[in-house]
Amino acid sequence: MATSIERSPGRSTLGYVRLMLLVVPLLLVVAIVIYGIANQRIEDSLSSYYLGPARDLFVAMLVTTGVLLVVYTGEELEDFALNLAGFYAMFVAVVPTRLGETLADLPVGEQLRLIFSVQVSVIAVLVVSVVFIWLGIRTNNAPHRALFQSNLTKILGLLSTLLLIAFVLLLLWRTIEGEQFAGVHASAAFLLIFSMGIAIASHLDHKPLCSMDTSGGKKTHYAILLVLMLLGLIAWPILLALGIEEALFIVEWFEIGLFSYFWYLESRRLWNLAD
Repeated sequence: MATSIERSPGRSTLGYVRLMLLVVPLLLVVAIVIYGIANQRIEDSLSSYYLGPARDLFVAMLVTTGVLLVVYTGEELEDFALNLAGFYAMFVAVVPTRLGETLADLPVGEQLRLIFSVQVSVIAVLVVSVVFIWLGIRTNNAPHRALFQSNLTKILGLLSTLLLIAFVLLLLWRTIEGEQFAGVHASAAFLLIFSMGIAIASHLDHKPLCSMDTSGGKKTHYAILLVLMLLGLIAWPILLALGIEEALFIVEWFEIGLFSYFWYLESRRLWNLAD
C-alpha cells in the first residue's frame, strides 16, 4: 500500500512535470505537420520555425521544456545534466540557425530589430540563469556532490563545465558583436544533446555514476538510447556532407524522439513507485 508521502501533492506534481515533458513536444510536432502539409515543405532545422508561422509555439515549447528540465529534480548527476540541458534548450529556441541568411533578406531597420530582439532574449536568459545559480548556492541545492561520486563523474563534470564556459564565452562574443550569432544555435543543440546523454548515462550503472541504482531493471534500454543518441550526433556531419539541407532538423527530431522515450521510461518507472 502506498504511504501518505508517496501520494503527496508534491509527488503528484513531479509526476505531472514528467508528463508535461512528453506532452509539450507533441504540440510542436502537430504544428510542424500542419505547416508541412500546408506548405509542402519542412524547414532545415527546428529553429527555422522561429521566423515562421509556428514561431510562438516553437519558442513556447522549447522554453517550457527548458524550464521543466531545470525544475525537475532527479538524482544528483542527472539533475546537474538536466539543468545544463534546460539552459542550452533556451538558446536553441531564441537563436535561430542561419540567422545571417535571414538578415540578408531583410531591410536594414528590420535587421537591427531582429538582432536586438535576439540580444535581449540572450541577456534575459543569462541573467535569470545567474540568479538561479546564485540561489542554488545560497540554498545549498546546487548538485555539486554528484561531480565527486567517482573519477568518471569528475571527468564528466569537468568536461561539462569547460564546455559550458566555452559556450557562454561564445554567446557573449556573438551578443556583443551583434551580427549573425554564428555557431550559437549549433553549439547549443550539440551541448543539449550531450547533456541529455549524461542524464541517460546516469541510469546505466549506479556505482560510478549514481549513489543508487535508478535503472529500474532496464539498463539495456538506457544503453541503446545512449548509443542511438551518439549515432545521431555522428550522422549530423555525414548528412551535411551529403548535401542534405534538413540535416539539423532530422538530427534534432531524432534526438528529441530518443529523449522523449527516455522520459517515458522514467515517468513510468517513477510513477509505478507510488503504487
